[in-house]
Amino acid sequence: MTVTFEVKGRLMAFSEKCRVGMIGAGNVAQRHARVLSGFADVEIIGVTDVVLPAAEALAATHGIPALPDAAALLSLQPDAVYVCVPPFAHGHAEEAVLASGAAMFVEKPIGVDLTVPTRIAAEVARRGAVTAVGHHWRYLDVVRAAAALLADRPVRLVNGVWWDKVPPVAWWIRADRSGGPVVEQAAHVVDLARALVGQVTSVHAVGTGAPPPVDGADVDAATAATLTFANGAVGTVSSTCVLGWKQKAGVEIIADGLALFVGEDELLIRDGSGEERRIAGDPDGARTAVDRAFVDAVRGVADDIRVPYAEALETHRVTCAIAESVRTGQVVPLVGQAPASIPAPRPAEPAARLEPGPAEGTLRPAAGIRRGGERADG
Repeated sequence: MTVTFEVKGRLMAFSEKCRVGMIGAGNVAQRHARVLSGFADVEIIGVTDVVLPAAEALAATHGIPALPDAAALLSLQPDAVYVCVPPFAHGHAEEAVLASGAAMFVEKPIGVDLTVPTRIAAEVARRGAVTAVGHHWRYLDVVRAAAALLADRPVRLVNGVWWDKVPPVAWWIRADRSGGPVVEQAAHVVDLARALVGQVTSVHAVGTGAPPPVDGADVDAATAATLTFANGAVGTVSSTCVLGWKQKAGVEIIADGLALFVGEDELLIRDGSGEERRIAGDPDGARTAVDRAFVDAVRGVADDIRVPYAEALETHRVTCAIAESVRTGQVVPLVGQAPASIPAPRPAEPAARLEPGPAEGTLRPAAGIRRGGERADG
C-alpha cells in the first residue's frame, strides 16, 4: 500500500524516490550530489555539463549516465533538477527545466545581472513551480539563534564582510562572467543581512577601480557599500579578493544592548552581562538541510524552502544594485523589495490521498584554475 499525493498537478507516491537530474558538474554540483546520494528517498538519474569529462567524472562517482545536454537529461523525466552552472550560463537551462514541469534548485548567484533572473522569476511565478536557491546559510542553527535574539530588539547597525581570495575558476575574475565579487561571493552576506535585519531600501558603493593581482582580471579588488534598511538601520558591506585565504565572512549586528557576529562557523554574542558567548556553527549540516528541505518539498512531505527563486531574486537585486552603484557613483534605490524572514518549518498536507498506506570559458587559467562548468566555493 502506498500514499499518493499531488504536487503541482503531478501525482507522486511516498514510496517513490525523488528522481533528480544534475545540470553542471563542478565543485558545488559535486557537493550536492554527495549530499543527495546519502538520502534514501533520492535517486540521481543523470548529469550533463558543457565539459563532458566533468560530467563523466561525476557520473562515474555515482554510477549514473553522463548525458550530452539538458534535453537528453530532461528526456529521462526527472522530478527535480539541480542547475549548478556559472553565473554567465544561467537562463536556457532554467527555461528548459521549467518547461519540462520538473521542480528546480538553482545555485547562487542566479545571474550576472538582473536580466535573466527577472525573466526566470516571471516564468516560475507563471508556472507555480517548486523552486529553491542555494543560500544554505538560512539553514544554519546559529542564524536561527541570532534571529531569536534580535526578535525584540531594534537593529541599529549592520556590518557585512567577505574578505577572501580569488576562487580557482577562470571565469570568476571577469565581471561579465561572474558579476563581480559582491554578486558572486558576498551574496551570502547580503542574503543574511536581509534575513536578519530586513528590507534594503538603498545602496551607495565604491570600488577600487583596480583588479586583484591575477592575469586577465577586471573585477574590483575591493568594494565598500553603505546600505539603508526599511526599519531605520544603516549598514555596510565590504568585499575583497586579494588574500590567499578566507579571512572573514559574516555579518556583525548592533542592536539595543546587543552585539552579534554571525557567520557559517559560529555565532558570537555579547550583551549586558559583559561576557562573550560563542555558539559553534554547522555549515555541513546547513548544506545538507537545504537539499533535504528541497527534496521534501518536491515530494510533498514538508514545506521548509527558505529561499525560493523569488526570494533569491530580492537578494540578487541588492548585490546588483551595489555593482551598479560602483559603476555609476550614484545612490541606487531599491523600491518595493519584499522583506526577508527566517520561517519556522511547517509540514505540508498532501493535496490528495488516493490510497492510504505507510510512507516510506575561454581564458587561459592561471596555475590551479579549472575550466568549464565549475562553480566557485558557493
